[in-house]
Amino acid sequence: MRKLKLLCLCGLTAAVLMTGCAGSTDTTNVNLGSATVSEYRGVKVNVAAPEVTDDEVDQKIQTNLKQNPNEVEVDRAAKDGDIVNIDYKGTKDGEAFDGGTAEGTVLTLGSKTMIDGFEDGLIGAKKGETKTLNLTFPEDYKEESLAGQAVVFEVTVNSVKEKQDAVLDDAFVQRTSSYQTVDEYKEGIRADLLTQKQKTAEQEMEQDVLQNVVDNSDFKFSRNGISVRYNQMLKQYTNQAKMYGMTLSQMAQANGMDEAGFKEYIYSSVKEAAKKEIVVKDIAAKEGLDNITDEDMEAFAQANGATKDTLVSLYGEDTVKEQVLQDKVLRFLASNADNEAENPAKLSEREVAVTETETAAEETSENETTESETTEAETTAETTKAN
Repeated sequence: MRKLKLLCLCGLTAAVLMTGCAGSTDTTNVNLGSATVSEYRGVKVNVAAPEVTDDEVDQKIQTNLKQNPNEVEVDRAAKDGDIVNIDYKGTKDGEAFDGGTAEGTVLTLGSKTMIDGFEDGLIGAKKGETKTLNLTFPEDYKEESLAGQAVVFEVTVNSVKEKQDAVLDDAFVQRTSSYQTVDEYKEGIRADLLTQKQKTAEQEMEQDVLQNVVDNSDFKFSRNGISVRYNQMLKQYTNQAKMYGMTLSQMAQANGMDEAGFKEYIYSSVKEAAKKEIVVKDIAAKEGLDNITDEDMEAFAQANGATKDTLVSLYGEDTVKEQVLQDKVLRFLASNADNEAENPAKLSEREVAVTETETAAEETSENETTESETTEAETTAETTKAN
């Protein structure tokens, strides 16, 4: 399946895709169907323990050097790419306007940070010089009172700096990091790269096991539930297209599809996501992982650089709990996988805890046969083998 160039704007981080979006209709608890889940303990994977080479460390250092050039003050006229420190005051019809005055602003000429003509108007200016810029705000400027309006900026240049190639020495290390010496810096980079690779390896293990279980499970979908999720996703893509000034058909064309093919892609994606969600919930119930506490949510939030309250306010408590549940189950699956790699990757210290009581309950449930209620939607469901 091809990867879309324009992705749904909803999301938490690159690592975590939320099932809902702030302000969207919550479909977290929609009944998607059921499954006969295949064996999920001891699933074979082959994920090697990550290593970091000297070349990778050197490449990262070279990238950092390019991204953090030295800024050296120069006694000459400013040119494109220079960094200027400026004071400015903007007026419209002789009167200052809100947001049009600032002091000590650092601006890279050519960055297109300011409206058209502002940065170009400072090329050739020297330290201590004041330039008068007669400009016009764009017609689509976010502040309606200024959109399309003619204004005058008085700009004083306080300093001009040029970017010079940085060199790896203790001064660079201290300027750009919390380390003091080059040796410490290199070891820190190596440790950071290893941490990133370990996270990637863990995610690979988790997804490999989950996909194996999905591929070998039988599903009975709720047509109603799948339809609700499909319509939600279609609406999100339609709204995203509008934000880019496009129709859904134009978004489809941008991704090499016609509108019908694009909708088919969305429907297929919804079904694949539904399979994983059904499997995750089934395993969570069997293994006693479905009791999501505030502590679980806080730990999940911190692992993703946020707080529980922030995530709940953005996505809603049900959606956050859904993601925490998925995280716990994926962790459980990876910890119970059979990694056949010669030097197998290992999970980090964060463990999935299952209490003795939960384990006992699980063993009891395995010896009981219960018939779940069949909803009206499930009555008209389709049965499919995941492949």
